[in-house]
Amino acid sequence: MSVGDHILTKMKEKKISQNELAKMAQISQSGLSYIIKGISSPKENTLQAIAAALDCSVSELLGEDDALPSNLLKMIMGAVPIVGEIACGTPILAQQNIEGYVDTPAGVHADFALRCKGKSMEPLFLDGDLVLIRQQEDADDGKIAAVLIENEATLKRIHRIPDGIMLLPENTAEYAPQIYQGERATFIRILGVAVGYVRMI
Repeated sequence: MSVGDHILTKMKEKKISQNELAKMAQISQSGLSYIIKGISSPKENTLQAIAAALDCSVSELLGEDDALPSNLLKMIMGAVPIVGEIACGTPILAQQNIEGYVDTPAGVHADFALRCKGKSMEPLFLDGDLVLIRQQEDADDGKIAAVLIENEATLKRIHRIPDGIMLLPENTAEYAPQIYQGERATFIRILGVAVGYVRMI
């Protein structure tokens, strides 16, 4: 049985709905749904909150007799998924988007990592760096964010302009700002803000 199966079993035992469990565990309904369906794996603190809400142990949700799934083990140990191609309408952390996992530095809260491609964010981020992203739907001016343009993710500094948004590169000598206004601005979706990076040597 999967973690989602064990959660569903406990929910039936306690006669608790998904909506009620999400409120008790203080997590989003969509996040809980993804965990139950196996689309995403819960981090340790999320699993603990769900277990507390269901009045059971984390080991019960993991299944004492079941082998710990490798992707869940990696998440619990402090690793985050490396997200590859992102399709519109598909959850960021859907299995088909995940290339692998990378350990996060101590004290850094990130939800996923994106591989930096090209030189537009040099010298801050180099080609091949894994940029750690904290998932959120908005970003303050000046923040570096992971932005989805149609079905392609890019890293750029955010700057609000009238009726739109400007995406600024760090390497201004070689790359121009990207401006999206009016209807074109509706194609832009912020996935999260950069909180760190991992550089391979």
